Amino acid sequence: MLNKPPNLFRLSASVDAFKTDKRHCFPSKATVRGLLHEMTRSTTVAFVSAGMLSPKKRDHMLARRQLYLNYGALSLATILNDQGFKTLLVHGEHREPSELLDALVQDGTLPSSLPVMLSIPSFYALGWAQRFCKLVRVADPSARIIVGGRWVVGPDPDWLRKKLPEADLLIPGLAEPLIMSLLTATPIVRRLSAPTPHFVLNHRLVSTFERYQPSIEASRGCGMGCSFCEERDIPLEKLLPAEQIAAALGKLAEQYGTSDIRPYLQSSMFAPNLNWSTGLVDAVRSRGLEIEWRTESRVDALTPETIACLAEAGMKVLDLGLETASPTQILSMRKSAQPDRYLQRASKLLKACGDNGVAAKVNVLLYAGETAKTIAETRSFLDEHKEHIAGVSVGPVVAYGPPKTADILLNEWSDSGCVAVDFHSTDETGITHVHLSKEIDAEAAEVASLDISRRYMNADAYYRLKSFSYYPRDYTRQDFDRDVDASDKSRLPFSD
Repeated sequence: MLNKPPNLFRLSASVDAFKTDKRHCFPSKATVRGLLHEMTRSTTVAFVSAGMLSPKKRDHMLARRQLYLNYGALSLATILNDQGFKTLLVHGEHREPSELLDALVQDGTLPSSLPVMLSIPSFYALGWAQRFCKLVRVADPSARIIVGGRWVVGPDPDWLRKKLPEADLLIPGLAEPLIMSLLTATPIVRRLSAPTPHFVLNHRLVSTFERYQPSIEASRGCGMGCSFCEERDIPLEKLLPAEQIAAALGKLAEQYGTSDIRPYLQSSMFAPNLNWSTGLVDAVRSRGLEIEWRTESRVDALTPETIACLAEAGMKVLDLGLETASPTQILSMRKSAQPDRYLQRASKLLKACGDNGVAAKVNVLLYAGETAKTIAETRSFLDEHKEHIAGVSVGPVVAYGPPKTADILLNEWSDSGCVAVDFHSTDETGITHVHLSKEIDAEAAEVASLDISRRYMNADAYYRLKSFSYYPRDYTRQDFDRDVDASDKSRLPFSD
């Protein structure tokens, strides 16, 4: 065991505090560097999934409890571990970056002779990542910091370089083909695609992995062309074989030592045919598995017959990207060129979910050009199918990305009267909130989002859906009720 260094990082949330905060006796930068220099360096590859300084939607206790497993980073950690490297994946969650860095130093993971791999899963995590990189660079000037996260790095690496000057390398694409080279003196840095991994993620590489529900990456890509989607032009890959999915479910149960897990089959558009679904039923049964799982899809990508099979194979929750039930907005989003057919299929699918005991969580997106009429059309459709809806997730559209990519969307949306709330935010954060139209501004959109959420979801429904996949596995209803009492009720997306 390494000798534990003094608790240097818990005192400060930013590098500047070392110099400016006179309320504490902070060690000098030279002292910090000297202490780390004297420590024996580990040979662990630390993967850090950047957390968030505040939740991406509404800030309340319930939102801060949610856990998002970074299965992309875990894929890389699993590859290196299989090659004989010691790896560890830690999630920033809603902790201060200084707290996480302190923990990595205390347990001897850092400093390391190998790079610190920082994954930024969304633009909401960029502020956290900036603080973390500054702290690492001050604490250990010789550390190699490698930053990935395809949706954040990919759009404009030059823009991100200015935001993260401490980073040694930025990896713009999928890193599975590159990961071994990144540990060498001559790393390969270029934008690459990679097929869906055929190996099972090793969740035991995740710090406190028991708290997280596991993931299986079932397919990559989508390619359906929806105007707001980051994967609109990335072709949908073929699903992994049903037998392989069943085998992965069994291996996850072995990793966790229990079948009481709720895996998420990760796929931007889970769209198996009836033959594949029947094969999954057979494969699950032959292995004697009784594991309930969750996935997501479009409302026009599955048939009622397929839903029935998937329910037999353990699917209990289905996230459905309805987005809107307004014919005008369906066309504007490029969800479908045939709105009537789209809504007919959505109706049949929701009923099939209800008939087969599958909890349908419907995603609704208030889009550019929204009006009171288009919102009413969506609400009317939801009212008609209320008995088959387990819950909803509602929010206004946001333009993600630096100016290079976000301005394309903002220009397109401007034709419908949609404008940025703050034009500076695009360059500053990569997150641009908008006034949806001259009729529905940002404040009205937030009010409408909460009204719709509360119309179809109470506290019981919200807890059931969140606890299935996103809350810590040991988070009880008693914990939930206590957090509800500690939250601002006006910000909660469910009724009493």
